[in-house]
Formats: sequence, structure tokens, C-alpha cells
Amino acid sequence: MGISIHKETSLSPAIPEDDTPGGRIRRARLEKNMMLVDLATTTGLSVVSLRLAEQNKTTVSPPNLRKLSEALGVSIAYLGCFENLPEHTLGQRIKKARLYHGYTKAGFAQIFGLSARMILGWEKDEFRPSNRYMPMVKEYLKILER
Repeated sequence: MGISIHKETSLSPAIPEDDTPGGRIRRARLEKNMMLVDLATTTGLSVVSLRLAEQNKTTVSPPNLRKLSEALGVSIAYLGCFENLPEHTLGQRIKKARLYHGYTKAGFAQIFGLSARMILGWEKDEFRPSNRYMPMVKEYLKILER
């Protein structure tokens, strides 16, 4: 009678599947063998805010998602779980592209020289970007084609 020995093929313990923004941040951090303090140092974010984000007790702003994305080598869209956002209308596509790029409404508005309220109007399909802004909008929407 032989004895069967099961040998673990992975050096690190299995990372639990958590398909939330916090779970994805934690997964990406652990896959890079980073501790919270390492990620905090790299991004300039506090350990406390990162811990709360990983526990889904706070929402990470788009600019901070951009910092995390760069530090962890994954897309902003992945970390924010933005792939499931609808894109049936132009407004929905603008919002999704803005988030994929890691901008708040105010930050995005600044790029266009507009108010955050106008960007909100675009995203809610209350207003349509004028011909003056459409070339820039189309450039930002290209990220959705990837």
C-alpha cells in the first residue's frame, strides 16, 4: 500500500476570489508581493485608506485608482470594476471612458475647459457635446475599444 504525498505547487497561499474593487486591489497587491505599507509608500496613500479600500469600506477616487493602477501594473478599469458599466448611450460611454482614464468629473471638465456640471450633463445625456468638443471626446472614447 503506497502513501500519496500531495505537493503544493504554489509558493504563496491561494488568493481568495473577491470580484469587488477592494478585492481586486488586494489581489493585485498580493500578486506583486506587496504589503500595505509598500503600496502606501509607492502611491502616497495612507495605509488606513488602503486597508479601508481593500475592505470595500470606502470608495477610491478615480485619481487614486490611477495611482494604484500604476503601482500595481493593472488597469484602472480592472481595479474599479468598470467593465460592467453600461455604454448604450453617448453619455454612458463618456462616463465609462472618463473613469477608465481615472478622472473625476471636475478633472475631466478642466481638460475640456468646461464645468463639472456640463460633464455631468453629458454623462446623463441631458446635453450632447458640441462639434467643438467631439474630436476630443472621440479620442477619450477610444479607450473603450481595447
